[in-house]
Amino acid sequence: MSKERGFWYNVGSGFLLGLAMIVPGVSGGVLAMVLGLYEPIVAAIAKPLENWRRHLKLFIPLGLGAAACVLLLSRVLQFLFARYPLPTVYFFFGLVLAGLPSVFRLANAQSFGVSHGLSLLLGFALLLVVSGLPAAEGPRWAQLGLFGQAIKGGIVGASMVVPGLSVSMLLLALGIYEELLGAVAQLDLAILLPAALGFVPGLVLVSKAMNWLFERKYGQIYYAILGLMLGSLAAAFPGVPRWGLEWMLCLLLFACGVWIGSLFSRSN
Repeated sequence: MSKERGFWYNVGSGFLLGLAMIVPGVSGGVLAMVLGLYEPIVAAIAKPLENWRRHLKLFIPLGLGAAACVLLLSRVLQFLFARYPLPTVYFFFGLVLAGLPSVFRLANAQSFGVSHGLSLLLGFALLLVVSGLPAAEGPRWAQLGLFGQAIKGGIVGASMVVPGLSVSMLLLALGIYEELLGAVAQLDLAILLPAALGFVPGLVLVSKAMNWLFERKYGQIYYAILGLMLGSLAAAFPGVPRWGLEWMLCLLLFACGVWIGSLFSRSN
Protein backbone atom coordinates (compact mmCIF):
# COMPACT_ATOMS: atom_id res chain seq x y z
CA MET A 1 0.00 0.00 0.00
CA SER A 2 1.20 3.50 -0.83
CA LYS A 3 2.43 5.73 1.91
CA GLU A 4 0.01 8.13 3.57
CA ARG A 5 -0.30 11.55 1.94
CA GLY A 6 -0.79 15.01 3.36
CA PHE A 7 -4.11 16.86 3.48
CA TRP A 8 -3.43 19.30 0.64
CA TYR A 9 -1.95 16.57 -1.56
CA ASN A 10 -5.22 14.67 -1.17
CA VAL A 11 -7.32 17.79 -1.84
CA GLY A 12 -5.39 18.39 -5.06
CA SER A 13 -5.65 14.73 -5.96
CA GLY A 14 -9.39 14.83 -5.36
CA PHE A 15 -9.62 17.84 -7.67
CA LEU A 16 -7.90 15.86 -10.44
CA LEU A 17 -10.07 12.82 -9.78
CA GLY A 18 -13.13 15.04 -10.14
CA LEU A 19 -12.07 15.67 -13.72
CA ALA A 20 -12.61 12.01 -14.51
CA MET A 21 -16.31 12.39 -13.78
CA ILE A 22 -16.79 15.13 -16.39
CA VAL A 23 -14.01 14.75 -18.98
CA PRO A 24 -14.52 12.12 -21.70
CA GLY A 25 -11.53 9.82 -22.12
CA VAL A 26 -10.12 10.45 -18.64
CA SER A 27 -10.20 7.50 -16.24
CA GLY A 28 -10.52 8.13 -12.51
CA GLY A 29 -8.82 4.81 -11.84
CA VAL A 30 -5.89 5.76 -14.06
CA LEU A 31 -5.50 9.16 -12.38
CA ALA A 32 -5.64 7.47 -8.97
CA MET A 33 -2.87 5.14 -10.16
CA VAL A 34 -0.79 8.12 -11.30
CA LEU A 35 -1.36 9.80 -7.94
CA GLY A 36 -0.40 6.68 -5.99
CA LEU A 37 -3.81 6.47 -4.33
CA TYR A 38 -5.58 3.68 -6.19
CA GLU A 39 -4.84 0.76 -3.86
CA PRO A 40 -5.53 2.75 -0.64
CA ILE A 41 -8.86 3.97 -2.06
CA VAL A 42 -9.99 0.51 -3.21
CA ALA A 43 -8.92 -1.13 0.05
CA ALA A 44 -10.68 1.53 2.12
CA ILE A 45 -13.94 1.23 0.18
CA ALA A 46 -13.81 -2.58 0.25
CA LYS A 47 -13.17 -2.67 4.04
CA PRO A 48 -14.52 0.63 5.39
CA LEU A 49 -14.54 -0.35 9.08
CA GLU A 50 -10.85 -1.31 9.22
CA ASN A 51 -8.72 1.73 10.19
CA TRP A 52 -11.74 3.95 9.62
CA ARG A 53 -10.01 7.04 11.06
CA ARG A 54 -7.27 6.72 8.44
CA HIS A 55 -9.93 6.24 5.78
CA LEU A 56 -11.63 9.47 6.84
CA LYS A 57 -8.30 11.33 6.63
CA LEU A 58 -8.07 10.10 3.06
CA PHE A 59 -11.63 10.53 1.85
CA ILE A 60 -12.57 13.88 3.38
CA PRO A 61 -9.92 15.89 1.47
CA LEU A 62 -10.41 13.75 -1.65
CA GLY A 63 -14.15 14.42 -1.50
CA LEU A 64 -13.63 18.15 -0.97
CA GLY A 65 -11.30 18.37 -3.94
CA ALA A 66 -13.53 16.29 -6.22
CA ALA A 67 -16.66 18.25 -5.28
CA ALA A 68 -14.88 21.56 -5.86
CA CYS A 69 -13.71 20.36 -9.27
CA VAL A 70 -17.11 19.12 -10.41
CA LEU A 71 -18.97 22.19 -9.17
CA LEU A 72 -16.45 24.77 -10.35
CA LEU A 73 -15.27 23.27 -13.60
CA SER A 74 -18.26 21.48 -15.12
CA ARG A 75 -19.27 24.61 -17.06
CA VAL A 76 -15.65 25.59 -17.74
CA LEU A 77 -14.94 22.18 -19.24
CA GLN A 78 -18.12 22.34 -21.28
CA PHE A 79 -16.75 25.60 -22.73
CA LEU A 80 -13.21 24.25 -23.28
CA PHE A 81 -14.40 21.10 -25.01
CA ALA A 82 -16.77 23.14 -27.16
CA ARG A 83 -14.16 25.75 -28.16
CA TYR A 84 -10.73 24.06 -27.72
CA PRO A 85 -11.35 20.29 -27.72
CA LEU A 86 -8.01 19.19 -29.15
CA PRO A 87 -5.63 21.10 -26.79
CA THR A 88 -7.73 20.11 -23.78
CA VAL A 89 -7.58 16.41 -24.65
CA TYR A 90 -3.84 16.63 -25.33
CA PHE A 91 -3.28 17.88 -21.77
CA PHE A 92 -4.99 14.80 -20.34
CA PHE A 93 -3.09 12.55 -22.72
CA GLY A 94 0.15 13.89 -21.27
CA LEU A 95 -1.11 13.37 -17.73
CA VAL A 96 -2.05 9.73 -18.36
CA LEU A 97 1.09 8.89 -20.35
CA ALA A 98 3.26 10.15 -17.50
CA GLY A 99 1.64 7.58 -15.20
CA LEU A 100 2.40 4.56 -17.41
CA PRO A 101 5.96 3.95 -16.12
CA SER A 102 4.86 3.79 -12.47
CA VAL A 103 2.09 1.31 -13.30
CA PHE A 104 4.57 -0.75 -15.35
CA ARG A 105 6.92 -0.91 -12.35
CA LEU A 106 4.10 -2.15 -10.14
CA ALA A 107 3.05 -4.71 -12.75
CA ASN A 108 6.61 -6.10 -12.86
CA ALA A 109 7.01 -6.29 -9.09
CA GLN A 110 6.37 -10.00 -9.43
CA SER A 111 7.31 -12.52 -12.10
CA PHE A 112 6.01 -12.20 -15.68
CA GLY A 113 4.18 -15.04 -17.40
CA VAL A 114 1.78 -15.82 -20.22
CA SER A 115 -1.19 -14.87 -18.01
CA HIS A 116 0.25 -11.37 -17.59
CA GLY A 117 0.47 -10.86 -21.35
CA LEU A 118 -3.06 -12.18 -21.83
CA SER A 119 -4.29 -9.81 -19.10
CA LEU A 120 -2.68 -6.89 -20.97
CA LEU A 121 -4.42 -7.85 -24.22
CA LEU A 122 -7.74 -8.45 -22.45
CA GLY A 123 -7.66 -5.03 -20.78
CA PHE A 124 -6.82 -3.33 -24.07
CA ALA A 125 -9.59 -5.15 -25.96
CA LEU A 126 -12.18 -4.57 -23.22
CA LEU A 127 -11.70 -0.81 -23.30
CA LEU A 128 -11.99 -0.68 -27.08
CA VAL A 129 -15.19 -2.75 -26.95
CA VAL A 130 -16.76 -0.50 -24.30
CA SER A 131 -15.78 2.68 -26.15
CA GLY A 132 -17.39 1.28 -29.31
CA LEU A 133 -20.79 0.63 -27.75
CA PRO A 134 -23.66 2.29 -29.61
CA ALA A 135 -25.33 5.10 -27.69
CA ALA A 136 -28.57 4.07 -26.03
CA GLU A 137 -31.69 6.02 -26.88
CA GLY A 138 -33.05 8.51 -24.34
CA PRO A 139 -36.60 7.09 -24.26
CA ARG A 140 -35.27 3.73 -23.04
CA TRP A 141 -33.87 5.37 -19.94
CA ALA A 142 -36.97 7.52 -19.43
CA GLN A 143 -39.13 4.39 -19.24
CA LEU A 144 -37.17 3.21 -16.20
CA GLY A 145 -37.96 6.35 -14.15
CA LEU A 146 -36.18 6.67 -10.78
CA PHE A 147 -34.78 3.16 -11.08
CA GLY A 148 -33.09 4.23 -14.31
CA GLN A 149 -31.50 7.21 -12.54
CA ALA A 150 -30.19 4.89 -9.82
CA ILE A 151 -28.73 2.59 -12.49
CA LYS A 152 -26.93 5.58 -14.03
CA GLY A 153 -25.40 6.39 -10.63
CA GLY A 154 -24.35 2.77 -10.22
CA ILE A 155 -22.63 2.87 -13.61
CA VAL A 156 -20.72 6.00 -12.57
CA GLY A 157 -19.65 4.46 -9.24
CA ALA A 158 -18.57 1.14 -10.75
CA SER A 159 -16.66 2.64 -13.68
CA MET A 160 -14.77 5.04 -11.41
CA VAL A 161 -13.04 2.10 -9.72
CA VAL A 162 -11.85 0.33 -12.90
CA PRO A 163 -8.55 1.86 -14.06
CA GLY A 164 -8.48 2.72 -17.76
CA LEU A 165 -12.26 2.91 -18.00
CA SER A 166 -13.41 6.49 -18.45
CA VAL A 167 -16.67 7.30 -16.65
CA SER A 168 -17.54 10.01 -19.15
CA MET A 169 -16.66 7.86 -22.17
CA LEU A 170 -18.92 5.09 -20.91
CA LEU A 171 -21.73 7.59 -20.26
CA LEU A 172 -21.30 8.94 -23.78
CA ALA A 173 -21.55 5.41 -25.16
CA LEU A 174 -24.76 4.88 -23.19
CA GLY A 175 -26.23 8.21 -24.30
CA ILE A 176 -26.50 9.76 -20.82
CA TYR A 177 -23.37 11.93 -20.56
CA GLU A 178 -24.94 15.28 -21.44
CA GLU A 179 -27.90 14.69 -19.11
CA LEU A 180 -25.72 13.95 -16.07
CA LEU A 181 -23.21 16.71 -16.82
CA GLY A 182 -26.05 19.20 -17.17
CA ALA A 183 -27.57 17.94 -13.90
CA VAL A 184 -24.26 18.54 -12.10
CA ALA A 185 -23.79 21.99 -13.67
CA GLN A 186 -27.36 23.01 -12.73
CA LEU A 187 -27.44 21.08 -9.40
CA ASP A 188 -30.61 19.28 -10.53
CA LEU A 189 -31.41 17.24 -7.41
CA ALA A 190 -34.27 15.42 -9.14
CA ILE A 191 -31.60 13.62 -11.17
CA LEU A 192 -28.64 13.69 -8.77
CA LEU A 193 -30.33 12.27 -5.64
CA PRO A 194 -31.64 9.05 -7.29
CA ALA A 195 -28.28 8.67 -9.05
CA ALA A 196 -26.51 8.94 -5.68
CA LEU A 197 -28.55 5.96 -4.39
CA GLY A 198 -27.04 3.79 -7.10
CA PHE A 199 -23.57 5.36 -6.99
CA VAL A 200 -22.61 3.99 -3.56
CA PRO A 201 -23.54 0.31 -4.18
CA GLY A 202 -21.79 0.38 -7.57
CA LEU A 203 -18.66 1.88 -6.04
CA VAL A 204 -18.55 -0.52 -3.07
CA LEU A 205 -19.29 -3.73 -4.99
CA VAL A 206 -16.67 -3.14 -7.67
CA SER A 207 -14.14 -1.97 -5.07
CA LYS A 208 -14.61 -5.21 -3.17
CA ALA A 209 -14.11 -7.17 -6.38
CA MET A 210 -10.95 -5.22 -7.27
CA ASN A 211 -9.57 -5.61 -3.74
CA TRP A 212 -10.20 -9.37 -3.89
CA LEU A 213 -8.42 -9.60 -7.25
CA PHE A 214 -5.44 -7.57 -6.03
CA GLU A 215 -4.98 -9.95 -3.11
CA ARG A 216 -4.90 -12.98 -5.44
CA LYS A 217 -3.74 -11.88 -8.91
CA TYR A 218 -1.63 -8.79 -8.25
CA GLY A 219 0.59 -8.87 -11.35
CA GLN A 220 -2.16 -9.92 -13.75
CA ILE A 221 -4.47 -7.14 -12.54
CA TYR A 222 -1.79 -4.50 -13.03
CA TYR A 223 -1.13 -5.75 -16.56
CA ALA A 224 -4.87 -5.62 -17.26
CA ILE A 225 -4.82 -2.05 -15.95
CA LEU A 226 -1.95 -1.26 -18.32
CA GLY A 227 -4.05 -2.65 -21.16
CA LEU A 228 -7.02 -0.54 -20.11
CA MET A 229 -4.83 2.57 -19.94
CA LEU A 230 -3.40 1.94 -23.41
CA GLY A 231 -6.87 1.15 -24.75
CA SER A 232 -8.28 4.37 -23.27
CA LEU A 233 -5.55 6.39 -24.99
CA ALA A 234 -6.22 4.65 -28.30
CA ALA A 235 -9.99 5.09 -28.03
CA ALA A 236 -9.86 8.74 -26.97
CA PHE A 237 -7.16 9.90 -29.43
CA PRO A 238 -8.67 13.02 -31.05
CA GLY A 239 -6.38 13.24 -34.09
CA VAL A 240 -3.56 15.62 -35.02
CA PRO A 241 -3.74 19.42 -34.85
CA ARG A 242 -4.76 21.18 -38.06
CA TRP A 243 -2.72 24.39 -38.08
CA GLY A 244 0.42 25.94 -36.59
CA LEU A 245 -0.95 27.73 -33.53
CA GLU A 246 -3.06 24.72 -32.59
CA TRP A 247 0.06 22.52 -32.88
CA MET A 248 1.92 24.79 -30.48
CA LEU A 249 -0.95 24.91 -28.01
CA CYS A 250 -1.47 21.14 -28.10
CA LEU A 251 2.23 20.42 -27.61
CA LEU A 252 2.48 22.95 -24.78
CA LEU A 253 -0.50 21.50 -22.91
CA PHE A 254 0.69 17.95 -23.61
CA ALA A 255 4.06 18.83 -22.08
CA CYS A 256 2.31 20.41 -19.07
CA GLY A 257 0.30 17.22 -18.58
CA VAL A 258 3.44 15.08 -18.75
CA TRP A 259 5.23 17.38 -16.29
CA ILE A 260 2.35 17.36 -13.77
CA GLY A 261 1.90 13.60 -14.09
CA SER A 262 5.66 13.08 -13.63
CA LEU A 263 5.60 15.11 -10.44
CA PHE A 264 2.90 12.85 -9.02
CA SER A 265 4.66 9.70 -10.23
CA ARG A 266 7.97 10.71 -8.64
CA SER A 267 6.23 11.25 -5.29
CA ASN A 268 4.92 7.68 -5.29
